[in-house]
Amino acid sequence: MTGARRTTGIRPRSLATQVQEEVQRRLAAGALAPGSAINIAELSREIGVSPTPVREALARLAAEGQLVFVHNIGYRLPDAPTPQQYLDWAVARVVVETNALLYILGPVDPGTLDEAEAINAQIRDTDFGTGAAGIRRFSELNWRFHARLLALARNPLLDEVHARLYAAPQFSRIFLGRGIRHQAKVAAEHQRVVAMLRHGDLDAAAEALRLHIVDSLQRDARLSHVSLSLQRVKPPTSPPLPSPHARKPPARTTTTRRRPS
Repeated sequence: MTGARRTTGIRPRSLATQVQEEVQRRLAAGALAPGSAINIAELSREIGVSPTPVREALARLAAEGQLVFVHNIGYRLPDAPTPQQYLDWAVARVVVETNALLYILGPVDPGTLDEAEAINAQIRDTDFGTGAAGIRRFSELNWRFHARLLALARNPLLDEVHARLYAAPQFSRIFLGRGIRHQAKVAAEHQRVVAMLRHGDLDAAAEALRLHIVDSLQRDARLSHVSLSLQRVKPPTSPPLPSPHARKPPARTTTTRRRPS
């Protein structure tokens, strides 16, 4: 009896996992269009299982951000990112991340840079494959690298804002079935920012980070067949706040002209 109960307890989870892997395979192969609905009854017939493990598998995928659940409608694929979403994300990241480097108000912590470099080495050397688990791993490492750069500012409020910026799975979903394109280039751009920070050139590091954010998002947009240019995402000519690293103009000296007696 004990053995029978154990088998009964394992089988539904095993079926749900198999269904989850099959749906992920279809997502990676592009068999399902962005925004399309998933019919549970139809999927159950195609795979040859009851609706129960299908529902469990779809719930797991929704929890991971790969599917969207709409009340009274069911599960569907998320819509593909739009040009405006790419632009909004680029502007938000440039505003938060590059300015965080400009406003490091103390010494640059070499230990934090060491941690960023170690994470970047994983980004450079790992074979992430083309499946959902590998893509998710890349996204997590990429977020951790950028979070370590932001940590140099020692500002918890910026850390909270930054965490919200990376809660956007629709931007990493484009790698499913393709793998991480330009992986070596991403790691090289990361390393360039770290090198400039080690030299203490915060202005150059912030500009290198801006270029990396803009170029990487533009590369990703092309994978989504989205045509846009993000090169206009540049800092304003007159920043609202002065950089703490900008040179101050010399103080003016006033001379009092004496009247002739």
